[in-house]
Amino acid sequence: LRQDEKAKNEQTITDSQEAQTAVAQALTVLKEFYEKAGDAIALLQQQPESPEIFDSPYKGMQSENGGVVGMLEVIESDFARLESDTKASEASAQKEYDTFMTDSK
Repeated sequence: LRQDEKAKNEQTITDSQEAQTAVAQALTVLKEFYEKAGDAIALLQQQPESPEIFDSPYKGMQSENGGVVGMLEVIESDFARLESDTKASEASAQKEYDTFMTDSK
């Protein structure tokens, strides 16, 4: 029973570490994209007189309630919290197991 719990906790820790890495990579890609978004000219419309809406470069919806970047940062912190909570739970369960085994002898 204890070995099953330990294996599940180890898998959870591994999964959360991999997820944190993936989210960090996604954040890097998005931040680089948004930094370059102002310089992008692929979507510019070539007209003699541009309408007022095109008077500034498009920078995405970065500031809208945190946007995708903000959401990913929350997800990343959730995975970090899951990892630390699982490590603490595993340490506590191992200590209880060790105490039980010592007392049972």
